[in-house]
Amino acid sequence: MWHLARRLTLSVIDALPEKTVRKVPGLRGQAIRAATSVESNIAEGCSRVERVEFVHFVEIAIASLNELEEQLSLALDSRMINQDTHARQQLTIELLRRMLISLKLTLLRRIAEDESARLKGKRSA
Repeated sequence: MWHLARRLTLSVIDALPEKTVRKVPGLRGQAIRAATSVESNIAEGCSRVERVEFVHFVEIAIASLNELEEQLSLALDSRMINQDTHARQQLTIELLRRMLISLKLTLLRRIAEDESARLKGKRSA
Protein backbone atom coordinates (compact mmCIF):
# COMPACT_ATOMS: atom_id res chain seq x y z
CA MET A 1 0.00 0.00 0.00
CA TRP A 2 2.79 2.41 0.92
CA HIS A 3 4.52 1.64 -2.39
CA LEU A 4 1.37 2.51 -4.31
CA ALA A 5 1.10 5.80 -2.41
CA ARG A 6 4.76 6.54 -3.23
CA ARG A 7 4.13 5.90 -6.94
CA LEU A 8 1.14 8.23 -6.78
CA THR A 9 3.29 10.99 -5.27
CA LEU A 10 5.88 10.62 -8.02
CA SER A 11 3.10 10.63 -10.63
CA VAL A 12 1.71 13.89 -9.23
CA ILE A 13 5.17 15.46 -9.32
CA ASP A 14 5.60 14.41 -12.95
CA ALA A 15 2.08 15.46 -13.97
CA LEU A 16 2.36 18.97 -12.53
CA PRO A 17 5.67 20.43 -13.67
CA GLU A 18 6.30 23.93 -12.38
CA LYS A 19 5.99 25.59 -15.79
CA THR A 20 2.41 24.34 -16.32
CA VAL A 21 0.86 25.33 -13.01
CA ARG A 22 1.02 29.10 -13.28
CA LYS A 23 -2.74 29.26 -13.85
CA VAL A 24 -3.45 28.30 -10.23
CA PRO A 25 -0.55 29.42 -8.02
CA GLY A 26 0.23 27.02 -5.21
CA LEU A 27 -1.66 24.08 -6.69
CA ARG A 28 1.47 22.04 -7.47
CA GLY A 29 2.91 22.39 -3.99
CA GLN A 30 -0.41 21.66 -2.30
CA ALA A 31 -1.03 18.58 -4.46
CA ILE A 32 2.46 17.26 -3.75
CA ARG A 33 2.00 17.89 -0.01
CA ALA A 34 -1.32 16.02 -0.04
CA ALA A 35 0.16 13.08 -1.95
CA THR A 36 3.18 12.98 0.33
CA SER A 37 0.88 13.08 3.35
CA VAL A 38 -0.79 9.86 2.22
CA GLU A 39 2.42 7.85 2.14
CA SER A 40 3.82 9.55 5.26
CA ASN A 41 0.74 8.78 7.34
CA ILE A 42 0.71 5.16 6.20
CA ALA A 43 4.35 4.85 7.27
CA GLU A 44 3.82 6.63 10.57
CA GLY A 45 0.70 4.63 11.37
CA CYS A 46 2.55 1.37 10.79
CA SER A 47 5.07 2.36 13.44
CA ARG A 48 2.44 2.77 16.16
CA VAL A 49 2.01 0.09 18.78
CA GLU A 50 -1.61 0.92 19.57
CA ARG A 51 -4.14 0.07 16.89
CA VAL A 52 -6.26 3.09 17.72
CA GLU A 53 -3.30 5.34 16.85
CA PHE A 54 -2.83 3.49 13.57
CA VAL A 55 -6.52 4.14 12.77
CA HIS A 56 -5.93 7.85 13.34
CA PHE A 57 -3.10 7.95 10.78
CA VAL A 58 -5.13 5.91 8.28
CA GLU A 59 -7.94 8.47 8.62
CA ILE A 60 -5.49 11.30 7.92
CA ALA A 61 -4.21 9.43 4.85
CA ILE A 62 -7.79 9.06 3.56
CA ALA A 63 -8.43 12.77 4.12
CA SER A 64 -5.23 13.62 2.23
CA LEU A 65 -6.37 11.40 -0.66
CA ASN A 66 -9.66 13.31 -0.75
CA GLU A 67 -7.76 16.59 -0.81
CA LEU A 68 -5.48 15.36 -3.60
CA GLU A 69 -8.47 14.17 -5.61
CA GLU A 70 -9.97 17.66 -5.48
CA GLN A 71 -6.69 19.31 -6.46
CA LEU A 72 -6.31 16.99 -9.44
CA SER A 73 -9.89 17.77 -10.50
CA LEU A 74 -9.02 21.46 -10.42
CA ALA A 75 -5.87 20.75 -12.45
CA LEU A 76 -8.00 18.90 -15.01
CA ASP A 77 -10.68 21.60 -15.17
CA SER A 78 -8.06 24.32 -15.65
CA ARG A 79 -6.34 22.19 -18.34
CA MET A 80 -3.08 21.75 -16.42
CA ILE A 81 -3.35 17.98 -16.84
CA ASN A 82 -5.09 16.00 -19.54
CA GLN A 83 -7.95 13.54 -19.16
CA ASP A 84 -5.72 10.45 -19.48
CA THR A 85 -3.36 11.61 -16.73
CA HIS A 86 -6.29 12.47 -14.49
CA ALA A 87 -7.97 9.11 -15.13
CA ARG A 88 -4.79 7.16 -14.26
CA GLN A 89 -4.31 9.10 -11.05
CA GLN A 90 -7.99 8.79 -10.18
CA LEU A 91 -7.80 5.00 -10.51
CA THR A 92 -4.82 4.93 -8.15
CA ILE A 93 -6.60 7.23 -5.69
CA GLU A 94 -9.71 5.01 -5.72
CA LEU A 95 -7.64 1.85 -5.21
CA LEU A 96 -5.70 3.42 -2.33
CA ARG A 97 -8.92 4.71 -0.77
CA ARG A 98 -10.47 1.21 -0.87
CA MET A 99 -7.30 -0.28 0.61
CA LEU A 100 -7.14 2.30 3.39
CA ILE A 101 -10.82 1.95 4.26
CA SER A 102 -10.43 -1.83 4.36
CA LEU A 103 -7.39 -1.46 6.63
CA LYS A 104 -9.28 0.94 8.89
CA LEU A 105 -12.24 -1.45 9.19
CA THR A 106 -9.92 -4.37 9.95
CA LEU A 107 -8.14 -2.35 12.65
CA LEU A 108 -11.44 -1.24 14.18
CA ARG A 109 -12.73 -4.84 14.18
CA ARG A 110 -9.56 -6.01 15.94
CA ILE A 111 -9.82 -3.19 18.47
CA ALA A 112 -13.39 -4.30 19.23
CA GLU A 113 -12.31 -7.96 19.48
CA ASP A 114 -9.49 -7.04 21.86
CA GLU A 115 -11.87 -5.01 24.02
CA SER A 116 -14.41 -7.83 24.05
CA ALA A 117 -11.74 -10.34 25.08
CA ARG A 118 -10.51 -7.98 27.78
CA LEU A 119 -14.02 -7.58 29.19
CA LYS A 120 -14.62 -11.36 29.12
CA GLY A 121 -11.36 -11.86 30.99
CA LYS A 122 -12.46 -9.35 33.65
CA ARG A 123 -15.81 -11.10 34.16
CA SER A 124 -14.26 -14.55 34.57
CA ALA A 125 -11.67 -13.34 37.05
